[in-house]
Amino acid sequence: MAGCRDRILRALEELSAAELRRLKAALNRLPLAAGYSTIPRGRMEGADALDLTDLVVGYYREGYGVRVLAEALRRIQRLDLADGLVGDAAPCRSRAADDLAADVPPLSPAERFVARHRLALIQRVRGVAALLDRLEADGVLTAEEVAAVAAGPTPQEQMRRLLATAPAWGRRGHRQFLRAMRCLHPHLMEDLGEDGEDAPEGEDAGDP
Repeated sequence: MAGCRDRILRALEELSAAELRRLKAALNRLPLAAGYSTIPRGRMEGADALDLTDLVVGYYREGYGVRVLAEALRRIQRLDLADGLVGDAAPCRSRAADDLAADVPPLSPAERFVARHRLALIQRVRGVAALLDRLEADGVLTAEEVAAVAAGPTPQEQMRRLLATAPAWGRRGHRQFLRAMRCLHPHLMEDLGEDGEDAPEGEDAGDP
């Protein structure tokens, strides 16, 4: 069975170029749950179906991203794709009401950073092997996940595969990712405006 990210991608690939432009405009106008932000228009400009999938999953995670994209599809009158997406991805959806503004768990600062800079991380991180080593040592990734990411033919594909696992990291895993990035890629983190905010002392122990 295809995962939620694959279903989002499949729906976006069904759109014509004109429909994709209208969808991006619709995404900019949707009401969102507290703690979630609209994908900046500049990040969506020039994004193809694959890039837009990364943005939707990065900003909203998979379950909420399905709901957001389905509503945007309805607004451009692609009810067939919206209904198919919601039906196919039912196991991925959150338990919150269908109202997009209904309460859903907010993103932590670390999760927001990864979501906001997903494309830049994919395009600019090199030396992915060292990052994978750190994340495996910290318990964020399993050996099997590391092997699957490392099998990517380019650093960009490796980072795309790595960030595809982010929904399973939890808040602690996202903090560990940022700490590894600060250590291995400090100039990139500074360039992206990472503020160095960490969790309060002891928060890691009980935070999923």
